[in-house]
Amino acid sequence: MRGFIASVLCIMAALAAACPSPAAQRALETMLPAAFTPGWTADGKVVTYTPENLYKYIDGEAELYLPYGFRKAVTVMYVKAGSGDTGIVVNIFEMGSPLDAFGIYANYRSPTLKRIEVGAEGFLDESQLMFYQDRYFVQVESSGALTQEGPVFLACAEAVSRNLPGNRQRPLEVEFLKVAATVPLTEKYYAAGILGYGFLGKGLTAEAVLEGALVKPIVILGASEETAKKTLADYGKYLKNAGAQVEVANDKGGLLLHAVDPLYKGVVLFQSGRYVVGVVGLGEPHEGDELVTRLAGRLPGAQ
Repeated sequence: MRGFIASVLCIMAALAAACPSPAAQRALETMLPAAFTPGWTADGKVVTYTPENLYKYIDGEAELYLPYGFRKAVTVMYVKAGSGDTGIVVNIFEMGSPLDAFGIYANYRSPTLKRIEVGAEGFLDESQLMFYQDRYFVQVESSGALTQEGPVFLACAEAVSRNLPGNRQRPLEVEFLKVAATVPLTEKYYAAGILGYGFLGKGLTAEAVLEGALVKPIVILGASEETAKKTLADYGKYLKNAGAQVEVANDKGGLLLHAVDPLYKGVVLFQSGRYVVGVVGLGEPHEGDELVTRLAGRLPGAQ
């Protein structure tokens, strides 16, 4: 009986995942409100962009979005009666997943910017507001000279957020980097070529303080244990071809690599299942061993 109940629960969970929420099923164009606060209304039609023509709207940046599973973007301007040529432009980008939306958002975020409680995470500066929520990345920008942009931007962002799917949680993968040494709001996700090395694939980085020095923790997201081991082997081969000394050993059920990278100084990487965690930018590779142990402890299934 217990097994039957478990099977039913699994089927129900699968059906829930396969059937998006009503908000997720709505057309992206309808997620832009007709108005967001008294006096501010949409001025004209919503304009839509696809992977084929995104460059016409954000020429020079379109290539940044495509690796993150970009599907569609909508944009509209809001104006207030009597405000002249000023207005607010809102862009919603639908990405491949919540992690992809975070990845695009993190390209613009900085720890020094004012954080706001909209969506999963957002920030505000003098001329723009950005946030992400579920698989959507949202930009709210001024057009012309506005006064009191902050309150208006916030009202607009909150109205858009209410129209988006309700998932306001950070992607699970971002939490892998959440250790005491990590500098808050420095996490980034790269959909390909983490650290600029194509063979390393996709993964996350952050900044951390280790014994007074700034280093970079990383998590490489492999498709399987075999691909993770190959990633480590390819990196070791690259380093050896560059003339670096490389130490590789079996450790706690995974592979442990220590080396000095020509670009990133001391490096320690540990393969655990389908993941590779590590630290780069070290004065000496073994300085990062304890931090790597803490990162490995954040992975799914870690004891």
